[in-house]
Amino acid sequence: MKLHLHLTVESGKRLLFLVAGCILAASVYANRPTQLHCLGNGSYCVFGQGADIESIFGLGYSSPSYLQITVQGVDSTSSIRMPGTAIWEHTLYKGGEVIARFTDFIDSESAIYTRMVDCRAAFTMDIHVVEDDKITLANGWYDDSSKHSSSLLIYKDRGLSIYGNYDHPYEQFQHIYTKGNIGLKQKEQYVYTLSFEPGVSELYCIGGSSFQQCEENSRLATMRTSSFLLERTKKYWHSYTNRRTNFEQLIPDNFPQKKEVVDQIDNVAVILKTQQSDQGSVIAGHRYHLGYVRDQYGVSRGFLAMGYYDEARKILQFYWEIWKDFGYIRNAQAIGVPGVFHQHENDEVEITGYLIIQAFDYLYKTNDTDFVKKILPMLEWAWEVQKKHLVKGMLPFNGDETYVAGGILPRSALNDGSAEATLLFIESGQQLLSFVEENRMWKAASVASDREVIKQTKAAYLQNFVSNRQIMANNPSRLTIEAMPPYRHGFCAGSHGVLETKKDNGGNYLCPKCIAEGLTFPVIERKTYFLPSLALTPAYFGSSLIPQDILDYNLSVIIDNYNRKGQVSSREDSAVTIGYEYGFFLYALTKQKEKLAKRILADMLSVVDETGAWVEYYHNGIPMGCNYRPWESAINIEAMILYATSYDK
Repeated sequence: MKLHLHLTVESGKRLLFLVAGCILAASVYANRPTQLHCLGNGSYCVFGQGADIESIFGLGYSSPSYLQITVQGVDSTSSIRMPGTAIWEHTLYKGGEVIARFTDFIDSESAIYTRMVDCRAAFTMDIHVVEDDKITLANGWYDDSSKHSSSLLIYKDRGLSIYGNYDHPYEQFQHIYTKGNIGLKQKEQYVYTLSFEPGVSELYCIGGSSFQQCEENSRLATMRTSSFLLERTKKYWHSYTNRRTNFEQLIPDNFPQKKEVVDQIDNVAVILKTQQSDQGSVIAGHRYHLGYVRDQYGVSRGFLAMGYYDEARKILQFYWEIWKDFGYIRNAQAIGVPGVFHQHENDEVEITGYLIIQAFDYLYKTNDTDFVKKILPMLEWAWEVQKKHLVKGMLPFNGDETYVAGGILPRSALNDGSAEATLLFIESGQQLLSFVEENRMWKAASVASDREVIKQTKAAYLQNFVSNRQIMANNPSRLTIEAMPPYRHGFCAGSHGVLETKKDNGGNYLCPKCIAEGLTFPVIERKTYFLPSLALTPAYFGSSLIPQDILDYNLSVIIDNYNRKGQVSSREDSAVTIGYEYGFFLYALTKQKEKLAKRILADMLSVVDETGAWVEYYHNGIPMGCNYRPWESAINIEAMILYATSYDK
């Protein structure tokens, strides 16, 4: 699908966008920058922002980005993605005239980003390199006397941040190389200017995890034509697209939004694939160069819904390799950098349930029993570590749930009973026990013992989490403040990030810095919360745990809230919407054949950004948080597919 963007560079205003010749119901927002898009081949990755390069990282997806390239002196830019590919075309305007056209792509087989430039009037780009003593610059390193060329080598020493305080342990290289009518001059110590003159030229960004690898890739860029690299990249993407389920056939012709949904499927397929590493793990958007278990559950379901079974299996394979080496999985893991884990308050719950269910989602789609048997030790670990956290039939929160990270559920509730984590425990356990029993892989006594644990947890669930027929997100009765753990790794109440903390008398967790400064906080509030996303979760998992009349009642409450406020919202008193809540809502409405589904589909299409992505959060419909998100986009597209393929006028 081609996405047409025409955005004023200087004002950053979002205009209506054209999708393959059709206008989607997109709102107009002031003071919005062009949305991000990704070009990635599993090892080398570029995030573009219109015609600007917002970040470049690799080799390896868990790598720091330390340079940007910005177009200077133009009035506006329009951007188009070639259907079925991650190849982007940009047109630059000044004074109402076209001054240049770009074709952008990353080679499918090497760490070479290519920008093919057709320049009609002079303009410039600025290269901004991170100011750091770990960065070394070498101008003119690879000048080729046989061509009109220029070269800038950027050497990154060990220790730049991947994310937060997680440093990259290896050296890396980036090489900026040009052919044609492009000049390179130093503007400031860490800023260089590329000057483009009329004619056909080429700009390359070339990566390498070693000096040798960078030079070999540079040699490839000089020896091969850009047309050659472009054609083999097109072939790669067309092969990927042709493996997808044929939704042109599956979606009925009388479905009113068929064209928009088919095009959106193409968008999301590219969004997911460009952010999936060679190791299988999918990064969580342009800010988060790590593989998050929770996020990749939704991504896996999106892949499965589109027919990309190999891609779904590779995610599980990634976790299997991590688990074999370390014997555990954390909230997020670095990709290609062994031993780097992003840990939260309790990584033995919630994400472990997701991991087990993900494996059986894959099994039910593929019948790949041998693969699930291979990774069974990891699934057994994920089951066993959950059990020890059961208190009064409840598991606690992980601490990095989207509704926690976004402040929709306060962190003071993390040791409460979690309706989501407990549901995942029950559902994952039932599927695991059925599998091992069917394949005679456990002793009968072990199966019977664990079934009793599940039985007791199920029996307590409604009492623990249903109040006045509403499914509550949390239950404070799981632990008293006194019984909460005295220490934990997690967010500091003094906003110093994720680190080691100690509990004060009021149930707040403080880092050593806060304690040393004598900071005090009031006693944490103990109350329950109704969150629509949590109330919709059983429908998303197809769970039979909660009686249908209670599910129907909760859906009716959410519908009433929507009709009253005119928007999906993460809490009745909030204007924030989690990006995947649209998908959860549409999924449940479709299952119940509610007519409101049509309107929610329109809402989903109205907030999708210019690249075809959904984002982390919305505030009154305006995107916020991380852009170009695989997890939200995957969940939403799965719901769209369900609605469109089951459409009955």
